Order: sequence, then structure tokens, then C-alpha cells
Amino acid sequence: MAQTRREFLRNTACGTLAATAMVRGMDKMFLVNALAKPADPTDYKALVCVFLFGGNDANNVVIPYTDYPQYDAIRGQGVGLAIPQDRLFRITVPSHQKDFGLHPSLSGLANLWSQGKVAILANTGNLIRPISRAEYESNVGRPYQLFSHSDQVTANQTSYGQGHATSGWGGALADRIHGSQTFPVVTSINGVQMFNAGVVTRPLIIGAAPTRLDQVLNVTRNYPELSQIVNIERADGTRTIVANSGSLIFDALTILQTLRDIGDPTLTTTFPNTGFANQLKQVAKMIKIAPQIGGVQRQIFFVAIGGFDTHNNQVAGGDPTSGQHANLWTQVDQGLTAFYNCIDGELGLASQVTAFTMSDFSRTLKPNDPGTPQVGTDHAWGSHHLVVGGAVNGGDFYGTFPQFTLGGDDDVDNGTGARGRFLPTTSLDQYGATLALWYGLNPSDLPLVFPNINNYSTVDLGFMQPPMGPVAANGRRSLLRRALGL
Repeated sequence: MAQTRREFLRNTACGTLAATAMVRGMDKMFLVNALAKPADPTDYKALVCVFLFGGNDANNVVIPYTDYPQYDAIRGQGVGLAIPQDRLFRITVPSHQKDFGLHPSLSGLANLWSQGKVAILANTGNLIRPISRAEYESNVGRPYQLFSHSDQVTANQTSYGQGHATSGWGGALADRIHGSQTFPVVTSINGVQMFNAGVVTRPLIIGAAPTRLDQVLNVTRNYPELSQIVNIERADGTRTIVANSGSLIFDALTILQTLRDIGDPTLTTTFPNTGFANQLKQVAKMIKIAPQIGGVQRQIFFVAIGGFDTHNNQVAGGDPTSGQHANLWTQVDQGLTAFYNCIDGELGLASQVTAFTMSDFSRTLKPNDPGTPQVGTDHAWGSHHLVVGGAVNGGDFYGTFPQFTLGGDDDVDNGTGARGRFLPTTSLDQYGATLALWYGLNPSDLPLVFPNINNYSTVDLGFMQPPMGPVAANGRRSLLRRALGL
């Protein structure tokens, strides 16, 4: 039986270093000081997962420009969901030899695209292995519970399409690469999430700015039961749950003291005053203080924004450039642009920090309730994702953009009910593996993080610069294939 998201949150909450550490009579623990030795700043790297909860309508984020009539025939022509062509940010895509358009809310990201700092993963989604439309229709190789929000959130965060998973790929990556680093590799600014959970990794859970970084962990001393837990641990150190409880407390207090010793760092970059941007501002602060914390060379962050479940009311007042979806992407665009500017111009770490988007799934090309003010979209499958950073081979698509033909080869719906549910041609495993290789994961460890990766002949999609200097593409691919036994 698959584990629900609620069960996961309940079962793993005790395995996180959360925002409140409850202690009593343990003042000596505050003597622990993690500021032992500065990390090598040249070997620092960070990944920032940006999750768009609800299923982002990628079909209105990345839009055909050369082939605009195909898009307009389904979403325009009185339907009320097509973005006017003259409002799009026009971009040239070398790999497709065509022009595309970005949603008008993406002014900042469009500018970063023009600088080669943004890549787009086209038609990417949850897969177990490459699958044809005929296999999908025969239920051969089809991932578990497609089109279900909770199951597809889990699939994206674990890169495991078969159902139940015990850890996320962010946590699993941290398990393999943390080395001697004692400060948490994974930090969530958006609560407990499957993405952050590893076998040995304990994610740090903190709140967003404007909370001061040296105040994100609080101490509550009036908790008498804790003294009993400590006494039991001293009497019987073989009791794993008790020992882990004591270890969590100790780790939380160590982190608390570390953050207090450093203080709340200041940033000169202006971030928008939105919940999403404030999450990224806190991430920027954590990155800024990393050199001051002993041995911190790898960090993974999780931030998120919700509201993308746009079954209706996707636009406002009949204007497809405004409304819920447009407002959400304005927040994403402004937040990510400010974050990149901070990491690049202020911290000088653009080539060492990479942000990337994920979502439950995309949405149907054919809208619900066409021609009404309530027009929206339904759950679909293959989506488009953005990767932002100085080490990104930007200004191009990776993967194949689908044909906007209802009931066509790319659409797993058919007949009169075809809605444009695109069959992914690039997998989440390949997406995550490319990021993980740049991050420093040993190629031989890829199957431990991405269980289905051996089902793909191409592992590194090429949207990240090689982690250790220029390497010929064929040579790099050969190394990966040998490491994976392909």
C-alpha cells in the first residue's frame, strides 16, 4: 500500500531538525561549537529545488512562437486561455531551430535566458522507463497513479514512479555526498517534505525571512518529559528511538549555537516582499554564512509556492495575461531573478548555485469551460521545467517539445476526448541525475539515488557544465556508461 503524504509527514517529523528544539537542564550542550574550520569556498555547491504545488500549466509558460497558430487554435479562438503572441517574450531555441515565447510574467527570467543562465527541460515527467503511447494504452510500464496530486508530488520528489518510496532524491543525494560535513546538507524553508528525507540525512527545517537566521531555532525549557528521555537514554543506550531523540536534541542545539555565533547576515540585494521570495532570501543567507561554518561544502535547499491547481479561474476578466496563474509566475519570476542577482552580483557564487523547478505535473492543453470567465485546465503529465544558474548551459531546450495536436502521437488521450495530456519524452531520473552529477555525485552511485536511471541510454542531458573542467561530450558519456554498467 502506498504511503500517503500525511503518513509520511507524521512518520518523519521526528527525524528532522525542526524549528523548535525542546530542552531542559542541558546548558552544557551550548558549549558545542561547530565553527571549527572554514570550508574551501572553491569546492562549494548548492542545489535549490523550487516546487510548484498544484500542477503548473506549463503550456502557458513556454509557448510555440513559430508554430503559434497550433497553440492559438486550441487555447485561443474564443476559448480565452491563449496568451497573445505580441505579449510573449520571444526566444530563439537552437536545438529546435524555432522560436518560442515565454509568459509575459517572466520578464526577469527572459533576461537571464538571453544571458545563457536559464535552460528549459521540455516535456519532462515521471517515468519508470521510456514508454510509447501504445504501451501506455496497454498499461505496460505506466507509472503509478498518474494525474493524482499526492502521488505525483511524491513521484517528483523521490524520482520513483512505482509507488511507495522511503526517501526523497534530495535526501538520498545528501546521504551519498555529505562526507565529513556535520552541519545539515539539506535545509527546507517549506516544512517537512519527502524530497528532503534520506536514510541518514536529517534535514534542517527553518522559517522564511524576515525571521532572523539566528532566531530560526527556538528553545523551550518547560518540557519536563525530556529530562525523563535523557535519563532513560543514560540507563539504556541500546534503545534506538531514545538514542536518536537525544541525538536530535544535541544536533539542534549545536546548530542553534552555530547560528547564534554567526548572527543574522545582511544582504544588499532587494528581494520582493512575498512569501516565496522570502524563502529564497533565507536560502541566500544560508549560502552566505556557509564559509563560516566548519566543513560546509554542499547544501541542498527546498522552497515552494502553491496554488497551481487551476481547474478554473486561471485568468481574470477574460485577460489570459492576468489572474491566478500569471500572478503566481510573477512571484516566481521576481523571486528567482532577485535570488540569482544576489548569488551572482553580491555573493559571487553564480557558477556554484543552481535552482530548478518541479511540479506535480503539467495541465491539459485543451481547457475546461472554454469561453467562460471560469476557464481553466485539468491534470496532465509531461511538463516544462526551468533551471537557473551560472553553471547552466542556458539559452536552449533539453528534450523534445511536444506537438500541439489533440489525439496526436504525443497525446495519451485519444478520440473525441483527447485533451493534450503529453507523454513525457524526458524522465525525472535524467533531469535529477544531470543535476546530481554536476553536484558531485559519483556516477556509480546514481542508481542509489535514482532507482530507474539504468533504464535510460542517456543519463547526462548536458544542460549543466561539466563539474571538473571541460570534458568532451562523448568521453563524458562513455565514462557514465561504464560506471553504470551500460
